[in-house]
Order: sequence, then structure tokens, then C-alpha cells
Amino acid sequence: MLDPFKTKYVCIHGHFYQPPRENPWLDDVEREASAAPHHDWNHRISLECYRANTAARLVDCENRVLTLRDNYQSLSFNFGPTLLAWMERQTPRVYHAIQDADRDSCDRFNGHGNAIAQVYNHLIMPLANRRDKVTQVLWGGRDFIHRFGRAPEGMWLAETAVDLETLRVLAEAGIRFTILSPFQAARWRLMEAEGPWHDAAGGTIPPGRPFRCFVGGGLHIDLFFYDAQLAQAVAFERALEHSSRLIAGVEAACQRRGGYSGAWLAHAATDGESYGHHFKFGDMALAAAFRDLEDNPLVRITNYGAYLAAFPPAAEVEIVENTAWSCAHGLGRWQADCGCRIGGGEGWHQKWRAPLREGLNALRDALAVHYETEMARLAHDPWAARDDYIDVLLDPAIGTSEFIPRHARKSLNQEEGVRLLQLLEMQREALLMFTSCGWFFDDISGLESVMVLRHAARAIQLAETTGLPGLENQLLDHLRQAPSNQPEYGDGAQVYVRQVKPHAVSLDRVVANYAIRTLMRQNHSNHRLFCFQLTPKEEDELGPNPLPCVLGSVAVEDVRTGQNADFLYGVVHFGGLDFRCSVRPYAGQREHQELLTDLQKAAEQQNTVMMIRVLDRGFGSTYFDLNDCFINLREDLAIAISQDRLRFYADFQSHLYDENRALMISLHRMGVRLPAEMRGAVRRVLSTEVENLVREILEQERIHGDGEASWKQTHYDIRSRVGRLQMVLQEARKWDLRLRVNRAAQQLGDEMIRVLEGLVQRFDFRQAARLQRLVSLCQYLEAKPELWLLQTLYYRLMQAALEEPALMNQLSEKDGFLQTLDDFMHCRFTDLLRVRTALESTDDATAPVHT
Repeated sequence: MLDPFKTKYVCIHGHFYQPPRENPWLDDVEREASAAPHHDWNHRISLECYRANTAARLVDCENRVLTLRDNYQSLSFNFGPTLLAWMERQTPRVYHAIQDADRDSCDRFNGHGNAIAQVYNHLIMPLANRRDKVTQVLWGGRDFIHRFGRAPEGMWLAETAVDLETLRVLAEAGIRFTILSPFQAARWRLMEAEGPWHDAAGGTIPPGRPFRCFVGGGLHIDLFFYDAQLAQAVAFERALEHSSRLIAGVEAACQRRGGYSGAWLAHAATDGESYGHHFKFGDMALAAAFRDLEDNPLVRITNYGAYLAAFPPAAEVEIVENTAWSCAHGLGRWQADCGCRIGGGEGWHQKWRAPLREGLNALRDALAVHYETEMARLAHDPWAARDDYIDVLLDPAIGTSEFIPRHARKSLNQEEGVRLLQLLEMQREALLMFTSCGWFFDDISGLESVMVLRHAARAIQLAETTGLPGLENQLLDHLRQAPSNQPEYGDGAQVYVRQVKPHAVSLDRVVANYAIRTLMRQNHSNHRLFCFQLTPKEEDELGPNPLPCVLGSVAVEDVRTGQNADFLYGVVHFGGLDFRCSVRPYAGQREHQELLTDLQKAAEQQNTVMMIRVLDRGFGSTYFDLNDCFINLREDLAIAISQDRLRFYADFQSHLYDENRALMISLHRMGVRLPAEMRGAVRRVLSTEVENLVREILEQERIHGDGEASWKQTHYDIRSRVGRLQMVLQEARKWDLRLRVNRAAQQLGDEMIRVLEGLVQRFDFRQAARLQRLVSLCQYLEAKPELWLLQTLYYRLMQAALEEPALMNQLSEKDGFLQTLDDFMHCRFTDLLRVRTALESTDDATAPVHT
């Protein structure tokens, strides 16, 4: 049994967070150019960090993967609720792995899981009013219960920013503990006999012990003050360069107990994105450190809840209020030009922070008065309704069925129900506009500051919709006092006008996006466009001449609030990227028919000018074009149109190749290298054919994919295409060309993932043979699919084999199968079975013989 006073208890906490990146009008993340080649920063960081830590690689000296480790099984962690909501939609594998890790840790630690909650959208709590503090904690707690199936024991405070009122709100909500920087402790003393106070200035509080903080009203909350030197080593001193450096940091933290004879926790709170995003391979260093620490019989990796249950506080503490872990000037980083920043140019300042804070505070207060006044007509308790609105955000289906009946003063008609939800959405945006990242970085024109201003603009739009005009001008007055470091902007008002206003969305703009997609034949009968549901009523195509044109009517609904309307639209395509879409409220079938008749007359006469005049007469001169399309749609359409134009070029190159093949053969026989222009054409033609052949092979594999690992024993429809593929590759080698096979590699990788997923569920010799064929095709093409998920699924297959002897026997019987996968995926997972077999053989040899 472990001696609690000799055991080295260790807890590393990772704070995983990204600001809400969703466009407030669309409730979805649009493409972010700065995250290229990834779609957005959430996707990029997920691949580098969140996903990586679900199966961190432990490798040998040749970087061959020996085994995988889920770091969340050993790491104390919190994820921002808005980030988890994104992960649930976009990266469900990662999302479920995080949930599973918490469940497993609950089993190991008697119900104390590794996950803790976070205040909802990472606002700086001491700068919020009490009402917003309460909502942040309630929303963060209920979101946690929804996702992890248990009440949170701890809750992370954004930037560890704290004041006494915040701690009291946490205690009132049943939160047992939070984590702070040691520099946020003022003084401490032993609770027994109310011993003398010890000054904790300069971060001198003993970090290895929990402390109790009495917050008034008979309430208290327990606090952990992390080891600053260990946290510093992870963040700034390259502790993640190698696991040995991290272990050395942990050992040093253990030694800082000095002569203290009680249980001691070596722990650090860290930016979770250190493990793979900020530091490449940081996830691997963490995994190796956890492995080695767990192998040490004197070390016990734990989490805060489990440690607190075993060793309750014996000392109390008083905090330094209005402080945070990432600002040396109290809370200056989120309200003043305090000097804290990331980088920026020479002479840059942050004088914009105070006007931005003041402007949003004034907006918040005006919105609160409007909300309380209007909501009081609809709901029993406006602020209780806001607190419960998190239930609708987590499960929108309960909006009309449970939430509105529970809070409404009376039975609401449709218009009143829409108004109630619009007011609640306004309040949600009023909370999101205070997300801390809006002030953290270097300029008001930066992405994060623009995001909080977009939330403010959406709140203003909803206020106007529900009867409160004029707030935008008031905000702009404040923003004019917020100087930008970027000369092209000048001040925050210009940032708002140029980076926020163009992104605002109205229902007619949604219809314009729908109409342009309709013209490009990208729609179907019931169409969801982000958070809008569109249902066509009538659509009349006028044919391609003189211009492609569609006249239609459509019903559109904002699924968040139920706001809906019917619109008439007319859209034409002048060619290339030149679209014109006119939209107006639908006035009835008669108007539609009159416009259709006039447009048909113009089309019959092939009169483009007449067609445009008809649209101007019916809709007015205002219209939408491709620039008014949402970013993702605009770029997708632009790429599709460009590819359509390039198809002619590709056909020409194919013709050039066919017509000049005899000449190319003659040049080859003479030892003359093909001219660069001809080489480029041939490479494109052959690469395209390889891509098409791989797609056809995979299609035929799904139909006829039985047989052995050899292609020669597959169906003719597969063999014939494999034969043609071999000829194409020989042709490429003849011309000394390296083909572009990236798309083929992705196709093959996706198919191998599907096959491996099936094998993990149920092993099948035919599918195993199919996987071998796909691997051989990759090797033949020298195609390199992304291996991370393939390796992870292969590892799960091996883990399943270790638990099921029958599966182990099947894998062993499949000649060369495992070695093929090991070699292709640069793994040594076969060693896992060999070790198990060797251990079982040893057990059999040493087992007693009973007679």
C-alpha cells in the first residue's frame, strides 16, 4: 500500500480552449485564410493537438511507432464549452475519445474524473457583473453535465482571472475547487487553532497543498495554486523537447516540499495546446513522461478531485483580487494599455483596449435594460429564462416543446415565441462579445477582436429587430476612440465598418446565396444553409440564352429563433464569376407570373438588356453578387467555375498528348528529353488518368472485393483497371515523370480507413485481403496517404486481438498481413502480439502440473 507521505503525487492540467470562431449570423466557422492549408484554426489545432493527444505516439530510435497512449487518460483537463460544441459537430472521433477518457478516469479514481468544467465562453470574470458571472458558471456547469454525464467538481476560470465574488458564485453553484497561479495568493494559515498568517507575496505559497478560501455567507471553495516553475518549464523552457526534461521538472516540483511531512502534489496548470500545437511532438513527450512516471513505484498520477478527496485542505488562504495568470498588471490586459502583448510592430500600443471595453460595457447595459423590459412581457423571470437557455443551446428541439411552456407567462403565439427566442439570442451574443481573446492580442483589427465585434453587431441587429434602434451609433462613438496600430484602419470604427458590417446577414442575403447555388445546380428540394432552412415554392429556369436565369420563390427560416419569411428572387449569370441576384418579399403568385412572362419574352428575343430591365422593374436596382455570398460558398463556387474552365485546357492537353505520342517516342529513342511544355502536359494527363483509375478500382472493389491479397485473383473488372494503371505508370517512367498522386493517395487512405474500421468491428479474411491489396496499390503508386488515423485503427485492431484469443489466432493465420501493415504504416504493433505469445508460453511452461 502506498505511503501517502512518501508517495510523489503528480497532476498535470491542460487548459484546452479556442474562442468561439463561428460567424454569429451563421453559427458555423467560415474558412480562415491564416489557418491555411486547413479550413480554420479549430481544424488546424485539432489535428496538431486535440486529436494527437487521444493517441500519442511512442516510438523507437527509428521513429517507428511502438504503441499509442491516450494522454487524456492521465491528464487533468478542461475544454471550453464552445470548443466542445464545435468538436461534437466537426471532429466526433476526438470528441468521443475525450468523453471516454473522462469516464475511464472516473472508474479509476472512485468517481473523480480528469475533466473539469470551464466558465462558458472564457470571459474575464472579475470584469463581468454578477448576473453575467452567474450565467457563465451555470452554463459552463450544465454544458459539462450534458457532455460528461456528471456534475463538475472543479471549474476553470478564464486566464485564472479571479475576485472574491467570482469564487462565491462558484461555491454557490456547488463547484468544489478551481486552480490559480501562486502569485494570486495573498496570505495563508493553518485552519487548526487559527494559526498565524503567512505572507504569500511573490508566489511563495506552498504549491503542493490545497487551500480553503472562505467566500462569505458560510460558503467556501478549495484552491490549488500550481507550481509556477514547472508550468514555466512547460510553457517557456523547452520541457517538452524530450520526456526526460519534463520528468526532471516534475521531480524538481516534488523536491520543493522541503521539510513538509504531509502529502504533497507536484502539479502544473498549462496551456493544453502546448502538447502538439505550440510545441511540435509535445504530445509525444507528454505520453512518454506519463509512461515513465507510471512505471515509477513511488509516483502516483492523480487528478485534483481525487487528491482533494484523499487529502482535504488543512490551511486557508486569502487571494489577491482582480488578478490573472497572463497579466503582470492585474487585469490590465483586458482593459488597458498595460504593456502585455504577443508581438506587434515597433511602437505598437494597446490604447484601443479601454475604449473597446467601455463600448461593450455600455452596449451590454443597454441590451440588459431592453431585454428585461421586453422579456418581462413574455416570461415570468427574464434572467432565470436566460440561465436556462443553455438547455435550448444544447438541445434545440426542446425550445418549443419544453423551454417556452416552462418560462412563458401565457400561451405564446408564433410571433411572440419568435420574439422570446430573439431576445435570448441577443443575450447570448451579449455574453459572447466579452470573450477574453478580443483584448489579448496586439491590435483591434486582429481576428479575435473582430470576432467579439461581430458578436456585438449581431446583438445590435437582434435589439433592432425587437424594438431598440440606435445602439450601433453609440458603439461606433466608443470605437472612434480606439486607435488601431494599422494605418489602413485608423480606429476601431473603421475596423467595424470594414471587417464587421460586411459579414452581417439578413434573410434576403440568405436567399441570394440560395438562389446563386440554385442557378449553379447545387441545391435540392429542402435545403439547409448553415442555420437557415430553405424550402422552394416555385423555380422557373429560363434556359442558358441569352443568359442563364432562374426566377423563383422560397420560404426561409432561422432555425434558432423561428423567424421566417417568403421571398421572390431572380438570378442571372453573366459568365465567369459575375452573378446578379435580386431579392424581395414574396407578394403572391400573380406577381411571380407577371415577372416570369416578361422575362420569357426577353429570353425569346435574346435581349439581355431587356432581361435586366425586367429585373430592375420587378426588384429595384439593388442586387447581390458573388461578393455577397458567404465565404465558404463564394470560394467553393469560384473553384468550381474555375475548374470547369480548366476542363477545356485539360482536354486540350489530352489531345496534345494523343496527337504527339509518336513524336515523343521518337524523341525518347534518340535520347532527347521532352521539352518542358510537353512534359507538363503529359504529367497532367497521366496524373488525371491515374486518379480516375484509382477511383474506378475502388468502386469495383466495393462491388467485387472478394478474393485473396493478390490482384491477379480478383474480379476481371478490377484486374483490367489495375492492368491499365500499370501501363500508365510504365508510361510515366518512360518519360521520367513523377506523377501527382495526392488525390489518389487520399482516396486510397479514405478507403483503407473504412476497411480497417470494419475489421476492428469484426475481423473478416476477405476484408483483410482487400486491405492488403490497397496497401500494395499505395506502394506501387508511391502514394502516401495520411497515416495517423490508419495507425490508430490498426492499433485498436491489435488491442482487440490481445483481448480476444480467437481474433489473435485469425490475425496470426493471415500470412504476411500484420507485417505488411507494420511496414506500410511504419509501426511495430506486431511486437505486441509477439510479447503476449511469449508471456503465455512462459506461463504454460511454468504452470504446475496436477495429477
